[in-house]
Amino acid sequence: MELYNRDARRAALWEKHQPRLEEARSAWHRRTYWFAYPEDPRAYPEAWASQGESDFKAQLNRPFDRLRQPGRRWVLSDEVSPYTQQSLGLSYPQSDVGEWIETAREALSVWRWVPWTERLGLLMESVERFSRRFFEVAHATMHTTGQAWMMAFQASGPHAADRAVEALAVAYEELSHIPYHVRWQKDLGKVQAVVEKYFTPQPEGLSLHIGVSTFPVWNVLPGLYASLAVGSSVLLKPHPRAIYPIAVVVSILQELFEEYGLPPTIVQLTVDTFREPVTKALAEHPWIRLIDYTGGNEFGRYLESLPGKITFLEKAGVNGVLLESVEDLEAVAKNLAFSASLYSGQMCTAPQNVYVPRSGVKTPQGTLSYEEVRSALTRAIEELAGHPKAAPAILGALQNDQVAERIQRLAAQAIVHRSPASYTHPQYTQARTLTPVVAEAPAPDAAWAQEEHFGPRLVVVPVQDAQEGLERLYQLARQKGMLSCAVYTIDPAFKRHAARLLSEAAVPVSFNFRGQVFINQSVAFSDFHGTGGNPASNASFTDSAFVVKRFRWVGLRDCLAG
Repeated sequence: MELYNRDARRAALWEKHQPRLEEARSAWHRRTYWFAYPEDPRAYPEAWASQGESDFKAQLNRPFDRLRQPGRRWVLSDEVSPYTQQSLGLSYPQSDVGEWIETAREALSVWRWVPWTERLGLLMESVERFSRRFFEVAHATMHTTGQAWMMAFQASGPHAADRAVEALAVAYEELSHIPYHVRWQKDLGKVQAVVEKYFTPQPEGLSLHIGVSTFPVWNVLPGLYASLAVGSSVLLKPHPRAIYPIAVVVSILQELFEEYGLPPTIVQLTVDTFREPVTKALAEHPWIRLIDYTGGNEFGRYLESLPGKITFLEKAGVNGVLLESVEDLEAVAKNLAFSASLYSGQMCTAPQNVYVPRSGVKTPQGTLSYEEVRSALTRAIEELAGHPKAAPAILGALQNDQVAERIQRLAAQAIVHRSPASYTHPQYTQARTLTPVVAEAPAPDAAWAQEEHFGPRLVVVPVQDAQEGLERLYQLARQKGMLSCAVYTIDPAFKRHAARLLSEAAVPVSFNFRGQVFINQSVAFSDFHGTGGNPASNASFTDSAFVVKRFRWVGLRDCLAG
């Protein structure tokens, strides 16, 4: 019995990409350094770079007409460059929710019966084609999110592609260990029982992916590729301010599907605007079964409350740092200053609360006072923010005005040691910018210090001693959640104690990061992004659960004798 619709051309793609996917799966098991796509722009042909910039400029103030999906109307997007503060002038095709759903159901009826090997081959091919568009997507990311150029290239290009390949590697792991067909035989004495058994992985249903304005590709690709790998059709609802980068990826997928005889609408871009949102209508639709989301807590809790949905959520947390003892305070301060300043703190992994003992921080040369530590942190932020070349390359720009308003409200509540201030970008004088505030909490239980303040900030929180600081980290992680956490200690016993306690709170801890290694960075094939075990997320990029919750094994039995 043949259940699947096999195709020789699609099977050839699996033959082409299987060796690379085997490498990726092996890397996922080893957890050592490996990449599918190099992060250095110089590793790619110069022609790709110039073509990407030309394509970006040519796309501005025009309809995005690369999508192969129906639309009732063209909608002008809310995308505004944080650097020029001018509209990108882009419009996208839009249908009604019911039409998107019906189209997705029709595509699902085809896609689920494509053999999983052929699906993985197609999806690996799409990532390879995406790599040729890294430069266009980098410009699109820069001018929708405010990321600086290098970060925009890496985060929305090779790093996002690596996370996509990682999701496919995990899908390969989970789909390959059960055979499609076996002949089951059992001796029953006078007769032999013979049963043909078939095992088919069936997707849970339609998948909705809700994008975020700050990382419109990196945060979306893992779930997108995991859902497509297991046979789901996908409705991709980008953030109204950041559509262009992920629209390029969707257009590549649609073109590829159509080229290989499949409905291009296996994945659809479902755009909306702030004035006429559609996210809730999509999420609440009874045919939507899977929901991936990155964003704020309030909307995340709403999605979790919807009946009959399987959710993969990354929400907000309050990331903490504890300084117990250090080898070199200046090196630590510079590292934390970079981490807090990178992309103006608009990262879910950016540090916020730095717990410093009133009793001081130990070093091999003696104990540094609380005031000395606070001053070192302030000085490091000041030096970075005031550097004419480093500031624009690291800070970038603010995605929207609400970020600056949030940081100003924080400054109004705190003891301020460095006030937030804009800087003038050397290339874009109209850029929306803000350098970090260095704030101090009057006490560790200050209410505002228990909340995330998304943006350029570093909050110094006094604690009586390192043990209290560790307990505060633990409680904060349990109650509010963390996506990153750092502990600085040169005491092996304290390190072990901290590692065990914070692991119990399902917090990923970085010990003694310094130099060019930063706690913000989460590396595909080695680091799990989020754990799913504390309130900041209920899923992880990319563990087995991130894939296996999206499908079910179904067994079919055909009795031949018995």
